[in-house]
Amino acid sequence: MKYLVLVSLLWSFSFGVIKYGLSQVDPFFISYARNLIALLFFTSISVYQLDKFKWDIKLLLIGAIQFGLMYIFYIQSYQYLPAYLIATFTITTPIFVSIADKYFFNEKISTNDYLAILFILIGSYLMRYNVLNLEKYMIGFLFIQCANFVFAWGQIWFKKWKSKNKDSDIISNFSQLFLGATIVTSAVYLSVSENMIVLTDTNLLALLFLGLCSTGIGFLLWNIGVTKVNSYRLAISNNLVIPFAILNSVLVFGESINLVLFLPGVMLFYLAYRIT
Repeated sequence: MKYLVLVSLLWSFSFGVIKYGLSQVDPFFISYARNLIALLFFTSISVYQLDKFKWDIKLLLIGAIQFGLMYIFYIQSYQYLPAYLIATFTITTPIFVSIADKYFFNEKISTNDYLAILFILIGSYLMRYNVLNLEKYMIGFLFIQCANFVFAWGQIWFKKWKSKNKDSDIISNFSQLFLGATIVTSAVYLSVSENMIVLTDTNLLALLFLGLCSTGIGFLLWNIGVTKVNSYRLAISNNLVIPFAILNSVLVFGESINLVLFLPGVMLFYLAYRIT
């Protein structure tokens, strides 16, 4: 559990760093760059500990989903939403963790799961921020939900993989996850983006922080933590980042919150979480 708490605190700074340190940078490049930086870092570890490295295509696929597709959706949401709302909307991840866990372990998805999704939709509308138009708000919300879904799916898949490969060293093999993620994000970036990327010193520092700390070390510690807790505690832990991130967005990055709309929406999100 301590791994998950530590990473949640680390990740809470990422929302503001992306919003205010990389606001003018192509979002697809951000997704690609942070995975590439993490890949280079963990490849050096795999080479150094080559005797513990074992190729596994499943790790490549898990990384492509958990880090690759997740970042594609997640980074796009910054074009439509303030950082504190992006952080708040990750509150649905535990619901997707629960659904993914039931799927992988052949359990039935309950009526409460579908009811929780309805509460989320209502709550998200109530939390709509005044300065945003509804179309942009809903687009941003949908991007975040797609990110939450694939991130949850990847976590449970990795947990199941580790349960069947108890002797595999996670650190020595973690580069394979980032290889899958880099393949996905680079393919999207190269196929969609045409403009030359020009980075400032602030942009470079932000990317290094995200690539090495949030993405590299953060996802390593998170996935180690995933293997050490049950699925219920994992679901709870996916929401630890939210209060940290909201406080950082308001106190560090100076965003404002409309509490009249925000608090009722949070209550519905919490109710959705409780019934799953």
